[in-house]
Amino acid sequence: MPDLFEHLPAALGRRRAGSFACNAGCFGCISEQPDDSGFVSPQTRLQFKPTADEVVEIMLEHLREPDSIISFGQGCEGEPSTQAKTIIEAIKRVREQTQMGYININTNAGLTDHIRGIVDAGLDLMRVSTISALDDHYNAYYRPRGYTLANVEKSLKYATDKGVYTSINYLVFPGVTDREEEIEAMIGFAKRTGLKLIQMRNLNIDPDAYLSLIPPAQGEVYGMKTLLDIFREELPDVVIGSFTHVPPRTQKA
Repeated sequence: MPDLFEHLPAALGRRRAGSFACNAGCFGCISEQPDDSGFVSPQTRLQFKPTADEVVEIMLEHLREPDSIISFGQGCEGEPSTQAKTIIEAIKRVREQTQMGYININTNAGLTDHIRGIVDAGLDLMRVSTISALDDHYNAYYRPRGYTLANVEKSLKYATDKGVYTSINYLVFPGVTDREEEIEAMIGFAKRTGLKLIQMRNLNIDPDAYLSLIPPAQGEVYGMKTLLDIFREELPDVVIGSFTHVPPRTQKA
């Protein structure tokens, strides 16, 4: 799935994904770390702002097949919704020319007003990155700037209600994700937002650093297999997967 900020015209001399700005300071971010973090970012963010014309050109190049998917944002490389004005204009212009394929955004969904505008412009798919449905755990890792987990939930619910095929990029870690309180919170979150898909993604991080960052366990730890069994039982209409799916044909008229 091409990232629209990665596959810009070759004349621009760059192939970076995502956005140069972000409204979170994730502890494990792989594209930006503070100087005193002790970690070196393995990749760099986009260093320029593409125009709507450039974005439209790339979108039309890729949206040529019914099941083609293009995406704004690629996770850990800046927050695409900070560029909402450009994205909204590009989506509207593209959808005036073609209804082919699917337009996706990978986002933390914290900028609810921006997400609403992007959804209303003609978004088809939305994948929201999260590590927990508990405020204290989420805040410890994501370090949100000017938003809360409640904003994330509102964004997801709005998108679902507008017919967007919604999913979460769920960063999972054995001994944490399978805690009783984490499971209960995520089930409630999924039901309230109408999630269609949970993408289970292994969190690649130093265990000691992560466990010292987040709140300690409050309840029983069930194990990852039992976690999946519980999800399948409690959320029978939610797909458990590991990547963005083309939605059912009935999802898109």
